[in-house]
Amino acid sequence: MPAAPATPITSPSGAASASLDRCRRNDSVPGSSDPMPDRIPLIYNPAAGARGARKAEKAIDTLTRLGYAVTALATSGPGSATTLAATIAAEGWPLLVVAGGDGTINEAVNGIAGAGTSLAIIPTGTANVLARELGVPADVKRACRAAVGGDRLAIDLGRADGRYFTLMAGAGFDALVIKNLNPALKRAIRHAAFPVSGLKTYFGRELPLLRVTAGERVAEGCFVVAANSRYYGGRFGPTPEASMTDGLLDVCVLKEKSFTRMAEFWYRALKTGRPGGPWVEYFRAGELEVESAGGEKVLVQVDGELSGELPARITVASRALEVRVGAGR
Repeated sequence: MPAAPATPITSPSGAASASLDRCRRNDSVPGSSDPMPDRIPLIYNPAAGARGARKAEKAIDTLTRLGYAVTALATSGPGSATTLAATIAAEGWPLLVVAGGDGTINEAVNGIAGAGTSLAIIPTGTANVLARELGVPADVKRACRAAVGGDRLAIDLGRADGRYFTLMAGAGFDALVIKNLNPALKRAIRHAAFPVSGLKTYFGRELPLLRVTAGERVAEGCFVVAANSRYYGGRFGPTPEASMTDGLLDVCVLKEKSFTRMAEFWYRALKTGRPGGPWVEYFRAGELEVESAGGEKVLVQVDGELSGELPARITVASRALEVRVGAGR
């Protein structure tokens, strides 16, 4: 198939005002037995910085060279990726490519979940946790090839009070860390900004007690994560046995809030994968309720982005999203 020129990067308002043509399909994609569209919508975040913009441009160029006409859609702020993705799904596009980090990807997922549109990722963020989990290459050219010729996998999605997540929902300490994160510091020192924010958060206020209920099981602690993914940040996390295809969430509750236990928890998560001991409780559940035991205001995060407050009902939508994965995943 001859290469077609990429549609110029458009503003979100322009994308919203113009009807997106329904994809044509053909069978000429190397390495794939299924038909693929010859036009591909690509959502990217222009606020991600120069590095992210360069990767998005490289992705557009690579997909064009592979023979696809790319419609590039820029987000305009929080929530706009969801709106763009929902329009794409409603008009029947079979594939959406997102060039972004986990936050932009989460927004897009909330627009296409359960709609039949497949998701492909070009990782351009700080941690790129979902890309790591799915084996999507960090290299833009290789990620583009996986997007159009990679294996397809139907994965579960978690849902916290109506908001879908691919990776995890957390309440308590980690949501506060995200709230206190300095965006300028994150851009400057990237991953190292999180432990800085963690120390500031821990010593800045008392951590409230949380209560988790899953059926007849009740657990209490200062930090709760319900994970759909093995990875939490980079290639580490407290739930290394979590699966995106088992219909369950791996729940981890840190029961003690002393600085020693908190530091040991994150050290073990980083070095050995799964923190152990009587001060950590693990179980699997398809549905759980999380609340503040004392009635305090407690924040919730999904996929590393703030998403409301407790109480929260967290559930699983089994095989609700098809994704393109890297080789050997």
